[in-house]
Amino acid sequence: MDSKNKISLGDQMGTPLDSSDYFIKDAGIGGELLAEIKHLKSTVRDDTVYGVSDSVNRSFFQKIDDALIDKSKITLKDKAYFFHMLAVMVDSGVPVVKAVKTLAGYSENRRFRRVLNTIAHNCENGATLTDAMSRFTDVFSEAELGVVRVGEETGRMDKTLFNLSEQLDKQHELNMKLWSASIYPIAVIVVLILVTTGMLVWVLPNLLNLLNEGGVSNENLPTATRFLMTLQNGFVNYWWLILLMLFGAYGLFNVYVGTDYGAVKWDYFKLKFPLLGKLARKIYVLRFASMLGLLIEAGIPVVKVLKVTGNALSNRIYKLKVQEIVDNVKTGAKISESMQDCPFLFPHEVVEMMKVGESSAQLSEVSEKIAVQYQREVDNTLRKITSLFEPLMILVVGIFVALLAIAIMSPIFNLNSVVSLQ
Repeated sequence: MDSKNKISLGDQMGTPLDSSDYFIKDAGIGGELLAEIKHLKSTVRDDTVYGVSDSVNRSFFQKIDDALIDKSKITLKDKAYFFHMLAVMVDSGVPVVKAVKTLAGYSENRRFRRVLNTIAHNCENGATLTDAMSRFTDVFSEAELGVVRVGEETGRMDKTLFNLSEQLDKQHELNMKLWSASIYPIAVIVVLILVTTGMLVWVLPNLLNLLNEGGVSNENLPTATRFLMTLQNGFVNYWWLILLMLFGAYGLFNVYVGTDYGAVKWDYFKLKFPLLGKLARKIYVLRFASMLGLLIEAGIPVVKVLKVTGNALSNRIYKLKVQEIVDNVKTGAKISESMQDCPFLFPHEVVEMMKVGESSAQLSEVSEKIAVQYQREVDNTLRKITSLFEPLMILVVGIFVALLAIAIMSPIFNLNSVVSLQ
């Protein structure tokens, strides 16, 4: 703004403008940066629609980029944000198709952007939102599709989407807590493996050369040092066999858990594993109760709710039990009656609360209360496990360092005495 415009604007407002009316005195540099910032884009625009966009004329590198995008993962956080913003926009009166198309342009996940573009395109051509979403079964679960379908049929899309986004947020938060609790021991184990590898490959051979030059034979070395020598020889000379055995064991394990019998036994072992198995059972009860409450609140029939909930649980033992509950409910039994014969999977207090919910016709509200209670228990258990792992990892690292110190430093400290014995 020049001085002429500045004075005329001040005259119109009744008071002259001076330098104190501006945030910075030298607006030249700021104006240039602001003009540059205006040309920046927060996301790369991608209008690709699956089954419609033509990819024949795309370059080789663009096709590689497309393949990588199509293989990328869509997280719970992405979906929770989408459902929440969709609920906000629908509640504000924005048409569903326009809302989906708008959210597609702002999604940071490029694959999710393409999925939303495709959903919006199909909706514009007459498909319902549920039908358009059901094309992407690897993105949207059966439970999510069921909630959206009920929202469309009942006209309560905004409320059902808010509930769904809240549920996905809780699940994402739980996954982050589990990851945070596991990253510490994993990091310690990885560091120990790297340190051991470095000691065996670089440090120990130099130490042995030093001792041999001092006239120390391998027979006179301490037991711990000779044990490390054996490991070093096996690691250096037979590393290919070690890798082959590891890959072979991993392949056999995958083949075993790929069978129905092996998968069920492995899932049962995870539930029986000391300390972590109890945590896993609490997590599955939490997911069962939260999914049950969400779907019943959405107005889905109980048998359908149980089927969808069973499919949403990854553990096959729980899947088998939920399938048994479904069969019993079809014959007229209550959910609580079908749960009470298996306290290992569903504790007594859960069964009693479910019984109260069924008798009072408030199964959705009671399921939500169970989910809230087990969310607290899972959080407390995670804190206990984390507090237990920290001193345990310190103890493991201390023992490891002590053994390495004995194996590496002991022959150096005793070098003179060993030589005098010869």
